[in-house]
Amino acid sequence: MEPDVPRPKDDPSSERTAADDVFDRLDVSDLDLEDPASSELGDDDVDRYLDALTGTVIAIDGPAGSGKSSVARAAAAALGLPHVDTGALYRAATLACLRARVDLADQDACAGVVAGVEVTRTDGRTRLDGEDVEDEIREDAVTAAVSAVSAHARVRDLLTPVQRAEVKVEGGVVEGRDIGTVVLPDADVKIYLTASPEERARRRAAQLGRESDVAALAAQIRARDEADGARDVAPMRPAEDAWEFDTTGFGIDEVVEHIVERVHQTLAGIAPMDGTPVPHDPLAVRRALPRVAIVGRPNVGKSTLVNRILGSRVAIVEEKPGVTRDRTEHVADWLGRPFMVVDTGGWEHGAEGMAARIVEQAEAAIADADVVLFVVDATVGALEDDERYAKLLRRSKVPAVLVANKIDGDRQEPLIHELYTLGLGEPAAVSARHGRGVGDLLDRVLSEFGPEQHHLPDETGVPHVAIVGKPNVGKSSLFNRLLGEERSIVDAVPHTTRDAVDTMIELPAPAEAGEGAPDEPWVFVDTAGMRRKYRTGEDTELYSVDRTRDAIAKADLVLFVLDASEPIGEQDQRLAALLRDAGRGVVLVCNKWDLVDEDRRLDFEKELDRMLSFASWAPRVNISATSGRGTRRLLPQLRRAWAAYQRRVPTRELNAVFDEAVYRHPLPRRGNKQLKIRYATQAETAPPRFVLFANGAIPDGYRRYLERVVRERYDFVGTPLLIDDRPPARRERQHQRRGSRRTAR
Repeated sequence: MEPDVPRPKDDPSSERTAADDVFDRLDVSDLDLEDPASSELGDDDVDRYLDALTGTVIAIDGPAGSGKSSVARAAAAALGLPHVDTGALYRAATLACLRARVDLADQDACAGVVAGVEVTRTDGRTRLDGEDVEDEIREDAVTAAVSAVSAHARVRDLLTPVQRAEVKVEGGVVEGRDIGTVVLPDADVKIYLTASPEERARRRAAQLGRESDVAALAAQIRARDEADGARDVAPMRPAEDAWEFDTTGFGIDEVVEHIVERVHQTLAGIAPMDGTPVPHDPLAVRRALPRVAIVGRPNVGKSTLVNRILGSRVAIVEEKPGVTRDRTEHVADWLGRPFMVVDTGGWEHGAEGMAARIVEQAEAAIADADVVLFVVDATVGALEDDERYAKLLRRSKVPAVLVANKIDGDRQEPLIHELYTLGLGEPAAVSARHGRGVGDLLDRVLSEFGPEQHHLPDETGVPHVAIVGKPNVGKSSLFNRLLGEERSIVDAVPHTTRDAVDTMIELPAPAEAGEGAPDEPWVFVDTAGMRRKYRTGEDTELYSVDRTRDAIAKADLVLFVLDASEPIGEQDQRLAALLRDAGRGVVLVCNKWDLVDEDRRLDFEKELDRMLSFASWAPRVNISATSGRGTRRLLPQLRRAWAAYQRRVPTRELNAVFDEAVYRHPLPRRGNKQLKIRYATQAETAPPRFVLFANGAIPDGYRRYLERVVRERYDFVGTPLLIDDRPPARRERQHQRRGSRRTAR
C-alpha cells in the first residue's frame, strides 16, 4: 500500500514498479477499470498475490435490470479477473429462436434451434454463428423473450456446459441467469444483486438512451420478474449461501467497492459480519411471557427441575442444601409455548441473615408468578415447613402445582398419597433427575396459562454486560444499584453470589437522541467472584466460576470491578488478561472509592499504570456502589464502549490511514525484501478486527504501532482491536485448497 502523499525523490520507497500499479487496481480506494492484463508483472510478491486470485470464481446473479453486466465487468477489471457474460449466451440463443420463428413455448423446437447454432464470446462481444450480435441481443424483443427460452430445461442443458467451460481454467467474474444456483453452485463467492423495479428501469433507460420510457421499462421488468419467479425449471431466487445486496441508491463505483471488499474477505478466510438491528422492544416481549416460579424447601431438587425443563445445566446442583441463593430467570419453551422459569433458593422458616434474604427473594418470585411449582421431596413426605408454605400458597391466590419429586419409579408412586394433606390438589409425580413425568407436569403448567399466544423475545443486538471481579469487591451491590432493586443477595461473606444472575432492563435514551426517543434495552449479568485457587472440595465454587466464564463468553461488554481500597493483585491481572483475550469491551470500575484516602489514591494510580497497562484503552469510573456515588457516570461510558465495539471503518478510509502510518514509519526489511502492506480491510466488528494483506508476516511491534494509529484516529475506547495479517504463504495454501476442490468437481 503506497501513501497518497508525495515523497521526496531521494526516498527509495518512492520508486514504483509494475507491481505497485497492479495492486493499485486491486485497491478499492482507487478503482481502475482498464484492462489489467496490459501490465507486465515483474514482482514476485505480485505473482503470489495474483495467484491467490487466479482461478477464483465469482458468481453474480439477480433479476433483470439489476446491473449484473456493468457491475461484473467493473469488478472483474478491479480484481484482475476475466469477465464472463454468460447471460449473453441465453440472449443469443433467444435471438436464434426468434430468427427461426419457432414457438417460444415449444421446448423441443427451441432446443433444436439452439443445438444447431454456435454461440461464442470473444473480446467482450457475443457472436452467433460468427456474426456479431452484441447490440441486437440487448433490444426489447430479445429482452421480452429470453425468460421463455431460458425456462426450457433442454435449452439450459445445452448452454450450461458452455458457461462452465468459460471459467474452468482461469476463473472469472461470471454473471447471468441462475449462475449461483444451477450453473456454478460451487463458486467461491456468490452475490445476488437486486434493486427496486423503478431503480432498475431508470438504469436500463439510461443504458439504452430511452429516459422517457422509464414507466414502460418498469412494466417490462415487473412482468419479467413474475415470469422468472413462476417458471417450473430453476425459478429466479438467490442461492442459500449468496450475499444479497440491494443496490438501490448506490452508484456503480460504490457497488463494485463493496463487492471487491467482499472478495478480499473471502480470500482471507473471513466470514463478513453483517450488522444486526436492535429488536423491537424485547423487554416488553420478555415481560409478557408467563412466569413459572419454582419454590420449595432447601435440597428438594428445584434447580435439578429447572435444568431438566431448560434442557441444559444452567442452575448449579449439588447434594447439599443452600446451594442456590439468588433468584434467576430463564426463557423456556414447551410445545412451542415460551415462558419464563424462575429458580429460587430454599424456603426456611425463621431464617436469619443471608438465609432470610434468600427467603425474601423466593417470596418476591411468588408475587410476580403466573404459576408456582411447589416442589417437595416425596421420599420424606410432607414436613412441617411444607405444610406452612402450602398454607401460604393457598392464601396467595396464585395457581400452584404440587410437584412430588424423586419419584424414580413405580415403586415410589404410593408416596404421593401422603401429600394430599397439603391441600394443593393432585400432586404431579416426577423425577427431575431422570426426567420422569416432567412432560406431563409441563402440560399442566401450559393449561394454567390460558389461550393467549406469546413469542420468544428476539434479543439479537441487545448489549449484554457482565459484571466481573474478585470475590467481595462489590459486584452484586453494583448490580442492584444499576437495576434499582435487590435482585442479587449482598453479604460481607465472600463468594455470596454463585449463579450468574442476568436481568434485562430499559435505560433512558441519551440526551443527544432527542426528546421522545425510546428507552434502550440492556442485559446486565451479575457473576460469581473468581479467585486463583479454590479450596479442596469446593465444587460449588468451581461450578460458579464456570458460569462466570460462560457469562463472559456470551457478553458484549464487561464492567471489571476493582476494590480501590486494596492493592491490585495478581488475580486482578489474570482477570484483565482473560477479558482482553476474550475480546470483550471493558469499562474499569474502581469501587469503594469513598474508602480511599490521598495516599492510597497515589498508590492506586501507580498500580494501575504498572499492573494493568495492557488494558489502558479501557475507560475508568470511580464509584461507591453502596452509596451510589459516581454510578451515573457508568452509563455514558458503557454506551461509548458499545458504540466502539460495533464501529466499522470504511475500507477507503482505513487504507488511507495505514498509508499515512507506513509513510511516517516504514515497515522493516526482511532480508533483502521490503515488507509492504498491499491492502487492508475491517473483517469483523464486536470486537473490531482488521486484516492486512502483506508480502510477509508483519512483526508484533509494528502491529501494536498500527493499533495506536487506529485508536488515535477513531474513538475505539473500551474495546480491544485485533490486527491480523495475511502473508503470501497463507494465501497460497487457501488458493491450493480452492484449486483442489475445483479439480475434484
